[in-house]
Amino acid sequence: MNEIFDRLLIRILLTSFVCLCLYIYKFAHIFLYPSHKKQTLKLFYPSANPADTTHLYSRMIGIAIIYSSLGFNEGIGFMMSSFHFIVWGTLTSFIYLISLYIMESIVLSKFEYKDEVLKKGNMVYAVISLTHSLAIAIVLKSIVAHSENSMIILFILWLLSMVIMGFVSKYFSLVTKLSLNKLIIQKNLSLAFSYLGFTLGTGYLMAQCFDQGHFDITMYCIQVILKMLLCLIIFPLFNIGLKWIFKANITKVESGSSETEQDMQGYGYGIYEGCLFLTACLLTSLIVNKIQFGTIYPFF
Repeated sequence: MNEIFDRLLIRILLTSFVCLCLYIYKFAHIFLYPSHKKQTLKLFYPSANPADTTHLYSRMIGIAIIYSSLGFNEGIGFMMSSFHFIVWGTLTSFIYLISLYIMESIVLSKFEYKDEVLKKGNMVYAVISLTHSLAIAIVLKSIVAHSENSMIILFILWLLSMVIMGFVSKYFSLVTKLSLNKLIIQKNLSLAFSYLGFTLGTGYLMAQCFDQGHFDITMYCIQVILKMLLCLIIFPLFNIGLKWIFKANITKVESGSSETEQDMQGYGYGIYEGCLFLTACLLTSLIVNKIQFGTIYPFF
């Protein structure tokens, strides 16, 4: 009976620590977004600004995804396990915040959080930020699981993931017909749906590429890069194939460029592109990561 209560107490203590980390993140968010200081320190009204609510609480979901990769092993000792849990929980939270800042600096460099979220309530900006929060969390969860409790390996894999995510974010403009900056200014949710499908799909692809056995960190990084290059080759094939199989007429009329642009900016087109991108990424993962080759040519 005492053992049951001890285990319950440990779970309550770890729960308290996780809540403490979320509380610390609240002030870290103020450091990254000083203009949010007044909103964060006082009572928050979610319905007052849906864009601000989406932007803030998407980070909370991301941290929860990353923390789900951590563990507590009482077999190595309570103090040692607690120390490991606290250090890695704090470290991953810090890396997560830096990753978000880097990605937003790359993709949303022409926009300011204060103007787009606090003043304009731009949901497109908020949904793109939400997408970054989820995609980065999915990738970091895979990295933490394969870092083998080594901070050096974690740091190397994190740097590699940031470089890859930076290149992949630029790849979006090559596969979509939507203008990123223009539609953010126009607050057009068609872009948000398209970007959501693409970024979550590529984030899942990256996580799958990192999910492989390794003995040497150098060869492991090379294998990850080679798999991502293979994904860049296979993904367009699926994207083109899906468009051909599920034929869709973008415009309501047969001719007229103005009508074409208007139809492409509708919600339906954004959902169409987002679903295509996400489906293509999932199928690409099947081809790149789920096919195991043995010895094709037998030895004589």
